[in-house]
Parts: sequence; structure tokens; C-alpha cells
Amino acid sequence: MAEKRFAGPVEGLDGAALAADYEIAAAYDKLRVGKLAVYYRDGFRVKAIPYARMERAFIRVQEVRGRMCCGQAFFAYFRMVFVVGGKEIANFISEDEKAMDAALAAIHEAAPELPVGVGEKE
Repeated sequence: MAEKRFAGPVEGLDGAALAADYEIAAAYDKLRVGKLAVYYRDGFRVKAIPYARMERAFIRVQEVRGRMCCGQAFFAYFRMVFVVGGKEIANFISEDEKAMDAALAAIHEAAPELPVGVGEKE
């Protein structure tokens, strides 16, 4: 069987170790948090964002106002954002706030040295 391949900043990392980590990673909505990286589907690919390359992870809340025939409704989307090389390279969207909070806590548990959440202004 062919080795599972991942998209993202995984150059120079062991593909077999990432594939094994992906299989045992805990699922939060459609985001998987493993011991080596965070995984999610992006189209037909599976992206891997290794903790070794990640600079920060945080949740961005996006509120959307929808106009309906009988009035307005407000919806909230939660985006898990990963920063690598000073750029936001991944933006996983979910409607499940509890799952995203649990995923962020799992990321902090797997990589305690990684800053999670929004940082302080200097």
C-alpha cells in the first residue's frame, strides 16, 4: 500500500511517523489533533501542520448577519488559524465552538511551548 502523503509545511519530516500519528489523532469536528501535528482535509488533500513549524494557533470568531424574509439572524463561525513563518497559512472553519475550544486545548497539551490564543500587543 502506498504511503499516505500530506500537504503543508512537512518537508524533511518522516511521512510514516505522520501517517501513524494521523491514525491515532483525536478528532474535533473535522480537525484532528495528534502528538506531532494538526490535520484537516482541504479539498482532496489532507493538510498537516507540524507543531515544530507552527508559531501560534488561535481561534478567530466571524459573525455573519443574514437577512431573512422575516428579519435578520446572526451566525457565528469559528476559524482555527495556524501561523507558520509569520503568515496565517491555514484557516479551518467550523460552526462548533466547543469542538474548536477543545481542539485548541488539545494543541496546547500536545505542544505546551506553542503560544495558543491571541497574543498581547507590544
